[in-house]
Amino acid sequence: MAWQPGEQLLNGKYTIESELGQGGFGITYLARDDRDRPFAIKTLGRKARFTQELVKYKEEFLKEADCLSRCIHPSIVRLEEVIDTDSLCCMVLEYIDGTPLARLVKQKGRLSEREALFYTYQIADALRLVHQQGFLHRDVKPMNIVLRQERSDAVLIDFGLAREFSQDGVDIHPKQGSRGFAPLEQYDMRAVRGAYTDVYGLAATLYSLLTAKVPPSASSRDRSWVKTQTDPLLPPKTLNQSVSDRVNAAILKGLALVPENRPQSIDAWLELLQEPSDSSPQPTEMTPAIPEIVSSISAVGMDYTTLETLLAAGQWQEADRETDALMLRVAGREAEGRLNIEDVKHFPCRDLRTLDRLWTEYSNGHFGLSIQRQMWSKSAEDYEQLSDRLGWRRDQEWVSYADLTFDITAPVGHLPSWGRRGRLWSFLATRLKKCSL
Repeated sequence: MAWQPGEQLLNGKYTIESELGQGGFGITYLARDDRDRPFAIKTLGRKARFTQELVKYKEEFLKEADCLSRCIHPSIVRLEEVIDTDSLCCMVLEYIDGTPLARLVKQKGRLSEREALFYTYQIADALRLVHQQGFLHRDVKPMNIVLRQERSDAVLIDFGLAREFSQDGVDIHPKQGSRGFAPLEQYDMRAVRGAYTDVYGLAATLYSLLTAKVPPSASSRDRSWVKTQTDPLLPPKTLNQSVSDRVNAAILKGLALVPENRPQSIDAWLELLQEPSDSSPQPTEMTPAIPEIVSSISAVGMDYTTLETLLAAGQWQEADRETDALMLRVAGREAEGRLNIEDVKHFPCRDLRTLDRLWTEYSNGHFGLSIQRQMWSKSAEDYEQLSDRLGWRRDQEWVSYADLTFDITAPVGHLPSWGRRGRLWSFLATRLKKCSL
């Protein structure tokens, strides 16, 4: 049950006053201690407490507390203490009586560049420390930045999505984030991680402060680029002519879809925001910086050079085997030698697109994952009909791997042959559709 006003914790040390809000699996209350000082107390909500995964949520909750205990900074909400008993698990946090930036923008409209940068620099300094401590915040947005009422200082709150990371390492993180502020890599459970993830969130926040608009989500931008080679992201200067060319360019660079195209650290991004040292003229028209096809990038840093070389040489069987090996490496399943349903459901879209692009490009549209998915639809999603169309079955008999046709005379969609794994195909077909293939 939810705590009620007047309810006491720890034998009267804290007294609940009111509920401040709920989010995800947590609920936060305003309370006062026995010295009449205000605090925010965050605890697991009903959804987390009444689930079979309570242990998991409690573990993540305590990880958030650990992150806050290691990230002490004027622009980060302060952790007072952690209470972890058999009947109680909560964090006692500094209570910030202030206004979230999202509410400020809603009330005032877009902010001046000077004011927006004032807040941005404070949060950037906080994120620098978070990254130094080995964490990503993963939910930087105006709603999670509160201005202290008495000083208008910006404070970063809500570390519920924070996770440990190793720069450019492949880490498994939940696919969570706020629409418009989460970068493309947060849509992949297993992906290369780096400080550039929070660079995207902070750049999106600055965009929102200056335009009073939330940028289009990274997933919608990605789909639009794949289908039409256009990015629906409007440069902030298009929406607010008072935005300087320098800030406009820095925001767009920070919002690059491909992580490798973003500044790789908070400091690198801040350099783009600073005044240039010379007086050389700046370009007046800025467009989103996406110089290469997004689908050619791996979410986990995989090297596709060998596959491309084999396909370019028409070595179809070797390329087919390399594709199998690549899919295992992308999913981190080399030791097991096979993928499971969850691996397929969460297989990175960027890697599926890369595999498909290479196969379709070098076979002139004869082979490829997208070709197979189209055939799946034409076969009324019947696996045996699909296999007949692709030549994986002949005369109602399954063809052995050695008897597949490894040249361009094979039926359309015959390769790659990974889909011959039966029941996993339907999950792959669903994933291909979600990845706009």
